Amino acid sequence: MTNEILLVLLALGTSTLTAITGIGGGMMLIAIMPGFLPAAAIVPVHAIVQLFSNSSRAFFGLRFLRWEFVLAFISGSILGGLVVAGITQEINLEYTPLIIAAYILFTVWGPKLEFKKPLKGEFLVIGAVQTGLSMLVGATGPLGQAALLRKGLQRDALVVTAALMMTFTHLIKIMLFTLLGFSFISYWQIIVGMSVAVVAGALLGTHIRYKIPEDVYRKALKWALTLLALRMIYITLA
Repeated sequence: MTNEILLVLLALGTSTLTAITGIGGGMMLIAIMPGFLPAAAIVPVHAIVQLFSNSSRAFFGLRFLRWEFVLAFISGSILGGLVVAGITQEINLEYTPLIIAAYILFTVWGPKLEFKKPLKGEFLVIGAVQTGLSMLVGATGPLGQAALLRKGLQRDALVVTAALMMTFTHLIKIMLFTLLGFSFISYWQIIVGMSVAVVAGALLGTHIRYKIPEDVYRKALKWALTLLALRMIYITLA
């Protein structure tokens, strides 16, 4: 029982963090969960808890949502999830984090590429890659977050739009894990406890985020994305 209570409290803390910064909480939570759940249950349980975390964060800031990015992302998510679900056993993930890290670092710190016309399908591709990889490694939110940051979205629009993107990522994952035979009902107690905690964390973090100046937020987000990317590189090469 002590472990379950601790995991619920950690879910509350990581959800609060994500509601403030837009990223980090999901990756922190999935990094913690191996000490509490069987390996086969980590990604599916994380998916359903993060569904509640992201959907509540999007709901609490719905007026800031940028649908033009979300709709293309959803289409890509469906495609990416279906493809990866069918070839899970054939994929070598050893160096995938390096590709994700390189993309994040270039997106955050690289020169802004100027095109005469907007790139078609950018967020469709991001949706496919983010959801497909998320089926395997759990937390890939920084991909979409970095792309939205590059688009120049303001603080609340960025957090809320990224949250809805991840909501669909996790929803598709849950549907596919169910089709693949995972029994969510076996873990219903910890799922309910963590889900209530992440909704409370999303509400708390949203109120805190409104008090953070825009320039401070953008600088903090850049460095948070950078640290997450460097962590991916270190873990992969260590």
